[in-house]
Amino acid sequence: MPECASCSAPVQPEWNFCIYCGEPTSADTSRPAPLVAARTNPLAILALVLAAIGGAPALIFGHVAIRQISETGERGMLMARIATILGYVWLVLWGILLYSLLTNGR
Repeated sequence: MPECASCSAPVQPEWNFCIYCGEPTSADTSRPAPLVAARTNPLAILALVLAAIGGAPALIFGHVAIRQISETGERGMLMARIATILGYVWLVLWGILLYSLLTNGR
C-alpha cells in the first residue's frame, strides 16, 4: 500500500488526495481553487439597518442597492427589497405624524 509523501499515512491507489493531511498523492494532481462566496452589498445592509430604526432614507439606499445588486450579482437582494418596503412604510408613517402635528388634531 502506498504512503503519503507528506504525512506517511497509508493511502489507497485511487485516491487523489491524502484523507489525513489533504496533500495530493501524485504529481499530476492539483488542488482545486477555493470557493469564494459572493459578498453582500453594503448598501443593502445599511438600508436594512436604517429601516429597522425607522429611517425613511432606507428606501433610497434600498433602491440604490437593488440597482447595484442587479448589475454586480452580489448578495442581499432580499434585504434591499425589505428595506425599500419598510422605507416606504416609514415614509407614510412620518407623513401621517407630520400632518397630525401640523394640523394640531383638527
